[in-house]
Amino acid sequence: MDMESQRESPKPNIRGRIKQQKTELIQEEILDAASRLIAARGFRAVTVDDISAEMGFTKSIVYYYMKNKNEILWRIFEKIDQTYAKGMEGALSSGGTPTELLSKIVKMHSLNVMLHQEWSTIYNRDEHELTEDQRSNVTANRRKYNKQIQELYAQGIAAGEFRDTDPFLAVSCLIGACNWPYTWFRRSSSKYSAEEVASAFADQLIKGVAKGA
Repeated sequence: MDMESQRESPKPNIRGRIKQQKTELIQEEILDAASRLIAARGFRAVTVDDISAEMGFTKSIVYYYMKNKNEILWRIFEKIDQTYAKGMEGALSSGGTPTELLSKIVKMHSLNVMLHQEWSTIYNRDEHELTEDQRSNVTANRRKYNKQIQELYAQGIAAGEFRDTDPFLAVSCLIGACNWPYTWFRRSSSKYSAEEVASAFADQLIKGVAKGA
């Protein structure tokens, strides 16, 4: 490349990147504050004024970054789905037997439930507050997530590792158990860490589906 071409090359849009990073940071703060309040009070009981006050911002700041309260709730659901999908991808790509992979998924899922209890509360209680299209999207993501585990369970049956139970029923039981700790686990007072509880869940639940159990 000659010197003339170098002089004409556009410079990186540093200002644009900084603005984007600021936007993402503030949006994350809005979602975190909203998650705390909605989990504690319920979606309908929380206003944009409440969210802005929780952050120490004016209401206009919240509206600058989010169109309305529905968008805030929808973004929370999107964040939840993305987190679990990323965890699933990481577990499945790590390699191992069906038993080892299912153990990783159970641990990942139950750990997320306990580390993000506000999310778990909102996801299990406030889905009906979304629009019809949004609910359809959430349902599709949930089915895809569960289908991946069902396919893994079927592989485990074929490999002689898991009990010959309908994968849909087996996975429904597993995920149902993993979802429950958000109602009783409290990090501040628990004798065990979230990681220890998640490991115990993985150990006990996998033993329950193992062939010969």
